Amino acid sequence: MIWVKLTFGGFGRRFVEALAATIVLAATGATVAASLMVVEGARNTLSRAIRQDRPDVVEVKSRFNRALFETPRSGNLPPLTIPVYEPLIDPAELETAAGDSQVVKRQSLFRNVLSGDSFLNIYIFGIDPDVERGLSSFSLARGRFLGRGDHAVAVLDQASARALGVDIGATFPVRKADGTDLQLTVVGILDRLALRGAPPRSAEAPSLSPDSTFVSSGAFVNIETSEDIFGRDSLTDALAVARTASDVPALVAKLREAFRLEPGIFVTERYSQYQRKVRDFVLTLALFSTMSVATVLLAGSFASNLLHDIYVERRRQYATLIALGFPPGMGIAPAIFLGLVLGVAAVVIGGLAAHAFVPRTFAMPSLMADLGPTEPTIDWVVGCSLLAIAIAAVGVGLVSTALRLLRQPLAITLSEDNL
Repeated sequence: MIWVKLTFGGFGRRFVEALAATIVLAATGATVAASLMVVEGARNTLSRAIRQDRPDVVEVKSRFNRALFETPRSGNLPPLTIPVYEPLIDPAELETAAGDSQVVKRQSLFRNVLSGDSFLNIYIFGIDPDVERGLSSFSLARGRFLGRGDHAVAVLDQASARALGVDIGATFPVRKADGTDLQLTVVGILDRLALRGAPPRSAEAPSLSPDSTFVSSGAFVNIETSEDIFGRDSLTDALAVARTASDVPALVAKLREAFRLEPGIFVTERYSQYQRKVRDFVLTLALFSTMSVATVLLAGSFASNLLHDIYVERRRQYATLIALGFPPGMGIAPAIFLGLVLGVAAVVIGGLAAHAFVPRTFAMPSLMADLGPTEPTIDWVVGCSLLAIAIAAVGVGLVSTALRLLRQPLAITLSEDNL
């Protein structure tokens, strides 16, 4: 009880200043919390855009195979498996050029089967399942996905499975380059998939998204199985993942230099387009961050001055406690406790006010970026920032009084007239 009286007793005319300091800190906390919530929400939006656009991914593709446009639609012809892109990419040369960047190998094939005036086409993709799942999206309806050691097994989407009339455990044939058939066993069925860097739809085939201009279905096999089907290890297309998005220009330059003598290989990146798209969004985000810093400096300094006046008024009280034998730390403990109570109360009030009045969604001003609505977020970063602001304001307001109590003789402090 005595510490409560020492901390909060005897304010007199300084009570108004204590109340004003709390109000200023609360207003500062509300303003900064609102800005930080928007900033955090905008950063989450940018992170979502990075996950969707993947500016760190570079596509390496051969020229499109003209034979795909000329596949027959009717007749009695033997089954045929052809590459979607011409197999021009040497995997060893690609890995050497990519250096420490991750290489995602692919063989994109097309299975063409004719029977009279009907046909049954499906796309077949030879992939590295462990690496591919980190870039593309696969949603299993039943069964399992490919494993690294699998051979002669396939995962189909629902549309392709219905067209083939197969389910888990069933098999279907694929014509190999040597003219024989390889029986693939179905181990998984997909209800959704989004293949990053999918080839354009150029031939009729079952599709999960009929309106899509890119391939949205097919059979997925291990890269070793597709090499067995295709009879060679040359790649039709591949992805190179840079260590960071900023490394993309250097990676693109290395890849183009490596394949400069092969005009049929094309290296494309999305990093430049992504940078142009989000540039004004990032600038707006920087503006909000600058406003938060300016608010903290201006309002925080005002609150610190008010607290400083309160501490100067009560300096004799703290000196008396030290003169009575209390350690210096215990002598100024009421001052620290008073400041922390005012600061924490202001932070709580400001945080609640910001949470109550900040809109649930916020359209970040942007000229080019269409990243969707920003959802202001209050998390531990916002909470810790507000608490740090309050502690800093209290510390700045207390530092002058603490230094005088610790360095100046107590007799001089006790004889001062605090006006």
